Amino acid sequence: MRFSEMIYFSRRRLDAFFPERTPGMSPSWNVEVDLQVATIGIGPGAPLTPTEVEVRRLRKVRQHLEREASHFYAPDLKTGDWVYFDLEMGWGTSHEDSALPDLDDVLLFCGSLPGDRTGGPATVDLMLCGATEHLLERTATVGRLGSGTRWLHNLILKIDEQDDVGAAGIPEELTQRALSVPRINRPEQIARDVFRIAQKHHSPLQRARVQGLARVNFNLPNGEWTSRLIMATPLYVQYAAPKSLRWITRIRLHRDLCLRYGRPWWKWRPDLPTRDRGRFYDPAAAE
Repeated sequence: MRFSEMIYFSRRRLDAFFPERTPGMSPSWNVEVDLQVATIGIGPGAPLTPTEVEVRRLRKVRQHLEREASHFYAPDLKTGDWVYFDLEMGWGTSHEDSALPDLDDVLLFCGSLPGDRTGGPATVDLMLCGATEHLLERTATVGRLGSGTRWLHNLILKIDEQDDVGAAGIPEELTQRALSVPRINRPEQIARDVFRIAQKHHSPLQRARVQGLARVNFNLPNGEWTSRLIMATPLYVQYAAPKSLRWITRIRLHRDLCLRYGRPWWKWRPDLPTRDRGRFYDPAAAE
């Protein structure tokens, strides 16, 4: 697999494989522009494209992980396992449940493969979660994560912080002891609810066949009314096809979205509150 145009690239996750680097160094910035309320948020970010040194490092890491990584729909995946993915996904940025359109700080990719393509009896869903500071292209929001989702929001940022200090272990929040603590909003239900909602809220232009590597956080088995769900944190996500072919794919995917929601193709748009429509996250490199 060759490296192509990337949507998401976690330098922190890559640097964790090379302990000699200095953690927490990031000289660039990103900008989120809210077209509805005309506000701009500024925070630390990353350059828009990987450097030659980073590509060489990423190639070494990929060669190492290819010996142990499985397809994301492989059975018996455990927390901490590395998986490879290549499927159609939709994506968008989000933020913690709030009444204000704050700076989006998390990114969600959502996609599914039916059983006839996974070799299993049922569909397998994949949700990739990461921090927006690793985003490499202008991306429309999917709105807030939803009520009762603080656990997932904090987990996404906690994993990113662990990558920054080179911690390779499993976060306390994902241990069996922590997951078994009684609570109103169960982690597995939060993950399923966010996946279900994010699928309907992403921009139709933000759906394409993508591929990359990710580390498993959750492997939720299918139930009587639910599909199996894999939740993972990506190292990188790239387009699987060149730009000249992606438009053909996007036209087909847009048609499929319209058929799925029963709307004319010229009227389909994400189910978002007014304040979130037309709101984008724009990463911008600065020396």
